[in-house]
Amino acid sequence: MTQPFDDIKALLADLPGPDEQAAAAASGPAAGYGRLTDWAVWLAAWQGRPRPQVLRPIAAIYAAAHRGAPEPENAAKTRLEVLAAGEGMIGAAARVFGAGVEVFDLAVDRPTPDAAVSPTMSERECAATLAFGMEALAKTPDLLIVGETAAGADRAAGALAMALFGGEAADWNANAEWTDLAVARARETGAVEPLELLRQLGGRETAAMAGAIVAARTQKVPVLLDGFSACVAGAVLQAVAPGALDHCQAVQLTTSPGHARLLARIGKVAMMDLGLTHSDGLGALPAIGLLRTACTLQPGRG
Repeated sequence: MTQPFDDIKALLADLPGPDEQAAAAASGPAAGYGRLTDWAVWLAAWQGRPRPQVLRPIAAIYAAAHRGAPEPENAAKTRLEVLAAGEGMIGAAARVFGAGVEVFDLAVDRPTPDAAVSPTMSERECAATLAFGMEALAKTPDLLIVGETAAGADRAAGALAMALFGGEAADWNANAEWTDLAVARARETGAVEPLELLRQLGGRETAAMAGAIVAARTQKVPVLLDGFSACVAGAVLQAVAPGALDHCQAVQLTTSPGHARLLARIGKVAMMDLGLTHSDGLGALPAIGLLRTACTLQPGRG
């Protein structure tokens, strides 16, 4: 009898690897330019092109809400409307960098339950949200930015990170008391598997971002993880399948208490430190320029 998480587990058990020949071909011409070289080789390996390019970047932003979040639940709906209309700073920045913005409404009018009281999702809802997140690849980007706009997202992500990696609540979250309560409740259910912890503590935005990350891997699309919650979504996948984040870069270090600690645990170094608290995808857009610069290191480019 199949279980809700069987499909995602099957994908994670058979992830494609990098194109080593493309990476080797890109490494020679790009040598000597520090992290620009690293990014050029990374793009080549995961696009499968010795001459990587960033022509169709898309930012996938997942909107959701959490019951009991410190900010108003309608805050996510307001940001969703601004993003969907192509307005605000992210709309302007996306036009500057030639990026598409796809906004996904994960029932912002129906917040997930307070994780300190009950699981945030059923297994079926979590599995369905993972699958829904994969829709970000429908327009065949050659670079995918994964981010969220969700009231309470970082609080939920901090609890999930603590459940995955241990440590003190204050290491992961500004709201340590709530984090202790949420993680203790999840542990009382016997939850230890990463996907089960995701459905116990994570938000719909975290599940959807995880789905997008997996889909990008299967379609040879490099990924930029924007923000703490996106990195926690990736951490869930890596806990299931080591190497699941090899096609991803952590794009910017936020001010979330556990972000730097999390990056160390998943083996990532942020491309930038912009001092942002929350970005709704905005923090990742300047990285498009960095990666396009890396692409010019190839002969005939620039």
